[in-house]
Amino acid sequence: MRNTILSVYQPSHLANLVPSMQNCIESATENLHSSEQEVVFSNLSLKLATDVIGQAAFGVNFGLTGPQSINQSDQVSDFINQHIYSTTKLKMDLSGSLWIILGLLAPILQEPFRQILKRIPGTMDWKIERTNKKLSGRLDEIVSNRKKNENRGSKDFLSLILSARESQNVATNVFTPDYISAVTYEHLLAGSAPTSFTLSSIVYLVSGHPEVEKKLVEENDGFGPHDQVIKEAMRFYVVSPLVARETSKEVEIGVYLLPKGTWVWLAIGVLAKDPKFIPERFDPKCEEEKRRHPYALIPFGIEPRACVGQKFSLQEIKLSLIHLYRKYTFRHSTAMENPSELEYGLVLNFKHGVQLTITKRT
Repeated sequence: MRNTILSVYQPSHLANLVPSMQNCIESATENLHSSEQEVVFSNLSLKLATDVIGQAAFGVNFGLTGPQSINQSDQVSDFINQHIYSTTKLKMDLSGSLWIILGLLAPILQEPFRQILKRIPGTMDWKIERTNKKLSGRLDEIVSNRKKNENRGSKDFLSLILSARESQNVATNVFTPDYISAVTYEHLLAGSAPTSFTLSSIVYLVSGHPEVEKKLVEENDGFGPHDQVIKEAMRFYVVSPLVARETSKEVEIGVYLLPKGTWVWLAIGVLAKDPKFIPERFDPKCEEEKRRHPYALIPFGIEPRACVGQKFSLQEIKLSLIHLYRKYTFRHSTAMENPSELEYGLVLNFKHGVQLTITKRT
């Protein structure tokens, strides 16, 4: 299964996605002309990332960043609100829903309580269940329509999954309807929310440091790589500060002996801020950078379970920065709190969004 999915994210295929990515990005940046000077950039970046994953993964245009009629605007608003709710309300701490809290304190009670609570109107679990069904329903419609189309042509993620299912007898048992439904929903969330947050955090951090923005604009005009500013933003705001792993056998780590089946939480957000590595210095000429441990910064996880879409995400972020800073500069809005308040949902998120003032470059 993983090999089938990995084929979508090979460099040769990613290069073919540049035109569709650029169309979505250009649409989003062009519409800033008609917007007010202040914009909730985190909402814009989520619309952009969702449109890109729609084209690349499902071969459909969600149309979230383009100009819309009143009816379309209401539909877009509803879709984005559902998307935001699905990624922010699933929290892995004591502010989350009751079944998650029970899972932390008494794991055996988690699933029974989840089944009960999701049936009680008004509870957070009930709202999450309804939201997930609405989003899944929309994706299931897309899958159903693509199944009927024998001449799919495009090489997006969904086409490859459906073609693999139809061409291999063994794959039919693997790529079941339930699996395809689950993996498309996962792709929508994983392919948009983390990229959206990372792009928002980059622009938010840079907009608070005019001297950095000046260098970025100069680099941008010279078609620079943008690697340093992207890595630093991902170090400062690690999109998934914690990663969970279960030991498959007895493991000894330092003075600790972990039995088989032990859940271990890796605090990769803490690793990224270890002063031993001087991790904020990503200059290729820096001596410490050359000998730095590869796990000092692992925003996409560790092989072989690393995020399969990391190159896709970085390509999208770089293209977005090129188009944004070619036309605009940004500053923090007076309406935004400073420092910004974060919340820990499915991924890290700005609790009140990123509100920025836009200035068109001359």
